[in-house]
Amino acid sequence: MTMYKPLNSDSLYSNQGNPSILKLLDESDRQILDIGCGVGSNGKLIHELYPLTQVTGVTCSQTEYQRASQQLSHCIYTDVERDTFYLDQEFDVLLFCHVLEHLVDPVATIKKLLPYLKVGGKVIIALPNIVNWRERSKLLLGKFEYTDGGIMDKTHLHFYTFHTAPRYLIAPISQLRLESHFASGSFPLGRLRNRLMGEKARQAMDRLVCGWLPNLFSHDILMQAIKLN
Repeated sequence: MTMYKPLNSDSLYSNQGNPSILKLLDESDRQILDIGCGVGSNGKLIHELYPLTQVTGVTCSQTEYQRASQQLSHCIYTDVERDTFYLDQEFDVLLFCHVLEHLVDPVATIKKLLPYLKVGGKVIIALPNIVNWRERSKLLLGKFEYTDGGIMDKTHLHFYTFHTAPRYLIAPISQLRLESHFASGSFPLGRLRNRLMGEKARQAMDRLVCGWLPNLFSHDILMQAIKLN
C-alpha cells in the first residue's frame, strides 16, 4: 500500500469508535476503506468483531496517521478532497463515519472514491443529527455557538437531519442505491434510565423512540448504500 506525502497537520480525532456501524457490516466485508479514520478506533471495533477483515484508514492528519498506522492494517496519509492519489485495490466497503460534514464537497468526494469500491459493495455513512432535542433546546434559548467538538464542531461545513441526509448525499449519485437508513440515540431520562430500567429495556425504548421520531431523539444518522455499477 502506497504512503502519500505529509500534509503537516497535527489534528487528532480519538474516541471509542461507533458501534452502530457494526450493524451494517458482516463477515463478507473483508476489505474496508475507512475515510477520516482518526486514530483507528472504528477499525479496532471492526477487527474485534471480524478478525479476518482488513481496514485501511485515510487521514490528512500526521498525528492521526502515526497512531492509526499502529492500529489498522494499513493507513494512507492524504487529503481526499485536494490530492490526486491512486489505490491499488478494490474494497468491499467505503466507510465515512462522521467525516462528510467536514468536507467542502462531500458528494464529489464519494464519487471520487467510488471507483475503488467493488460493484455490489457498500457505502456506509454516519452523520451527526443537527435537530436532536439537545440542539433544539439550545436554539429555543437563543444559543447558537460553535464548539471544539460534538454536533456544533467549528470544523463542520454541512449539517444534516435524518430526512435530508439521503437526499443530499445518496440521491445525487446515480451509482448508489439506498439500502438501509436508521437512527441511533436515546430517550432523555438522565440518571433515571439506570434506576428505572434494565439494559435490555433501555435499548428497546431507545430503538422505539428513534424509529418513531428520529429527528428528535437521534444523535447519529446511519445510511448504507450499494454500488450498482
